Amino acid sequence: MNLPEDFLFNALPGPAAIVDTNGNIISSNNKWNSSDYSCQFMGEHCDTSNYFSHCEKAIQAGNDYALKLVFGLRRVLDGEKESFQITVPSSEGYQKKWSKVSIQTSGMSHGCALIIFEDVTKTMQSVQSLRESEEIYSQHFKNSMAGIILGTPEGKIMEANPAACKILGYTKSELLEGNRELILDPTNQLNKKSYEVREKKSIYEGEKEYIHKNGSRIIVEASSLLYRNENGNLRTINTFRDKSKEKETLRELQNERRFTKAAINGIPNAFFVLDEQLKLLQWNDSFIEEMGYDEKAHLKFSVLEIIAKKDRERVLRVVKDVFVNGTGHTIAEVQTQGKGLRHFHFFANTFKNNGKKYLVGTGTDITDIIATEKEKDRNYELISQLFESSQIGMLMISPENRVLKVNDSFSRLFGYKKIEIIGEDVDKLIVPEKDRVENETFNREVFSGQILKKEAIRIAKDGRKLNIVVNTVPIIEDGEVVAAYGIYVDVTEQKQLEARIQRSLREKEILLQEVHHRVKNNLAIIAGLLDLQILEEEDSLIESKLNEVRSRIFSIAKIHEGLYEKEDVVEIRFDDYLQSVAEALPQSNFSDQIDVNIKLNLEAVKLNLNQAVPCGLAVNELMNIVLAGESLEGDIKLSLSEENKLITIGFSGDRINLKKIDEEMSSGSFHTMLVNIFLSQINGTLINTSEQPATIGFKFKKMNIRGSSSSVLDSKELISN
Repeated sequence: MNLPEDFLFNALPGPAAIVDTNGNIISSNNKWNSSDYSCQFMGEHCDTSNYFSHCEKAIQAGNDYALKLVFGLRRVLDGEKESFQITVPSSEGYQKKWSKVSIQTSGMSHGCALIIFEDVTKTMQSVQSLRESEEIYSQHFKNSMAGIILGTPEGKIMEANPAACKILGYTKSELLEGNRELILDPTNQLNKKSYEVREKKSIYEGEKEYIHKNGSRIIVEASSLLYRNENGNLRTINTFRDKSKEKETLRELQNERRFTKAAINGIPNAFFVLDEQLKLLQWNDSFIEEMGYDEKAHLKFSVLEIIAKKDRERVLRVVKDVFVNGTGHTIAEVQTQGKGLRHFHFFANTFKNNGKKYLVGTGTDITDIIATEKEKDRNYELISQLFESSQIGMLMISPENRVLKVNDSFSRLFGYKKIEIIGEDVDKLIVPEKDRVENETFNREVFSGQILKKEAIRIAKDGRKLNIVVNTVPIIEDGEVVAAYGIYVDVTEQKQLEARIQRSLREKEILLQEVHHRVKNNLAIIAGLLDLQILEEEDSLIESKLNEVRSRIFSIAKIHEGLYEKEDVVEIRFDDYLQSVAEALPQSNFSDQIDVNIKLNLEAVKLNLNQAVPCGLAVNELMNIVLAGESLEGDIKLSLSEENKLITIGFSGDRINLKKIDEEMSSGSFHTMLVNIFLSQINGTLINTSEQPATIGFKFKKMNIRGSSSSVLDSKELISN
């Protein structure tokens, strides 16, 4: 079907016109002059029959697009170009619109051109939005605080932003060249999990571990997205931020919380924190123990509910006052679980956190003190008489440290008349000036409700310095400390007596040391006389017996020598004793055939004299038995050990002839008899082991055997002695 030309002309999507070579509008469609499309003509209605004239108005108004359109139209009309297109803006109200202008030869006659306007506003807006989005993304990629890496699922890095380079310590070129293997350990469990989740869901959000250029491991919070680009290729976007500092801060916070909890639980009194609605926020173990409530139950009621009804209104006033003034204290009855009503002395302070006020307090159970005070109130006359007639100095002071009441004993102790003391500051009367600042702190603690005791120097009126034990007891009335008792006990004579006793003890210790010294010297003289006798003796058997006697005397003398040399008159270091005996080796005089090297393995052991003497003699007799007889040479080890107060002493070595020793022990020789006697005195047991190396010795329980040299005496022993 052939359609008329004007029908096709009017069917064009926008205004259209045919102009001749001079710009005259030969023909136009219905939309050309329609008011709905006036914006297509440079923002003005085309009210002229010449299009060049219409464009000239726009050019004069500074429209560069109109100038470009004229040049394009001219080239088409002159046959230089078959067509020309340009997109021009036009304004309508506050909106900006765009038109695509197409100019081409009309096909009607030479020198004519067809001009068609098409509204492309929506297309231009889409283009602009796309450009803006690309710019925004570009700026976000470059300036983001988070690291961003673009890559492929295979691990190739295609792009990395500055933040990624900074977090990982690499330059962009190093990352692009090294790829994923440079910064990720694929065997790491976090990384393996991220791969698995991303492959399954195309997205992963969680923690990953990257490797810094310096080799350190970085835990990051990552978001990894798998997508296809416009070419259908799989790509990845990895966005991450360093959580190392955050985790370190979290660890420090957790450590701080653990420390705070331990510190709070270390407070001996009940500790608690309240908000302004009196909700219990925090408490310590002592609070749970004192109040007796289940820990979860504290969150189910107002803290006022555990206060006795008669005290609630007053406690509420005190709490409100604390929130206003910052500090306060009160005494109230508390309904505890299991213990019934108990009196507590509460101290509280406030602090601010994030603009909110909180109350932190401690509670001390003073039920027993209150009961005592009530008992005192019921027996006021008796207490008053006791105060006045007490042989101990006593006074009552006010919170201002002024003396309210004083007894005769105090006046006699310090030499003041009562009239000189009443109403005065007691510190200025009896406390040395250098101690007054410290004593002010002591007084504040007293008037906070604490019962205190201390030893101090106080000055009498005549200037005498007195050693005084000061006891203080707060007097509480209606929950407030209104006064305090001061009880002064003169211990000056006691201190002097202690000093005399210490001097006496020291003198006795010196005397006892001198006794040990003289005993040792006397024993040395006896040993010396025996040496002279041995030199004169021709009978070898008698000489051997004298040497045995000399060795026993030597053993006892060495013990007394150890007691006075170490300045310990009741205990001896037995390891030092054995070492000195081994070095002297008095038995070496028995025979020229003895060539023995005694090696020592001695633990530090202390014995009192009553065990040391028989133990030393027993060691001496065993040494006589071990070294006596046929020629002997080689190494013998002498050991001493203590475990759970069990002492073990022994001689061991390959050269010890156990067979001969057994024969002598079974024969009931004089040496054997002495060993048994000495061991019986310390409840000792003989040790005889044939396993190599052979061992002969004994063991016994370390005890504080009664006698003049016992190192420790209990009260019953002291009385019995």
